[in-house]
Amino acid sequence: MKKLFLFLASVLLSFIGVAQQPAASCGAKNSNDQCCQKEQHDGFTTLSVDPFSKAIRQNDVVLVDVRTAKEFAAGHLKGARNVEWVKAFEENVKAAALPKDKTIAVYCQRGRRSLAATQVLVKMGYKVLNLDGGIDAWQKAGKPVVK
Repeated sequence: MKKLFLFLASVLLSFIGVAQQPAASCGAKNSNDQCCQKEQHDGFTTLSVDPFSKAIRQNDVVLVDVRTAKEFAAGHLKGARNVEWVKAFEENVKAAALPKDKTIAVYCQRGRRSLAATQVLVKMGYKVLNLDGGIDAWQKAGKPVVK
C-alpha cells in the first residue's frame, strides 16, 4: 500500500512539474531566455501584450472585447468591438457579423472569458488570437485604453 501511495504521489508531482513549465512551442524568447511571446493551441494562438499589440495593427485583424458593456464603456482597446461573452455568445458573434476571412483578436479583463470565447470562435471557423492576461496585462504594460 505504501509503495502504491509513493508511486501515485511521484506521478502526480511529475504532472504538476510539466504543467508549470512555460510553453516550448512559441519560438520567441525574452532576455531571460524564457518563452513568453506566444503559445500555440488547437486553432488559435495566445500572445503576450507586445506581440498582440503588433498583431492588432494589421488590416486583416478584427479586435473584439468580450467583456460586459459596462466594462467596455469603462475603458477598452482602441478600435475594439464589444461582443459580450454570455450563454448566447454564438448568437452575439453572428449578430456582430464578424468576418471569417479576417483574424479575430480577442481579449477580456484577465484572460479567462477570452480563452473560452476563443475556443467557441475556433469551433465556428474563425482564425483567432487571444491576449494573455487580458486588458489588465495590457494596462500593466503601459498600453493605452480609450473610453
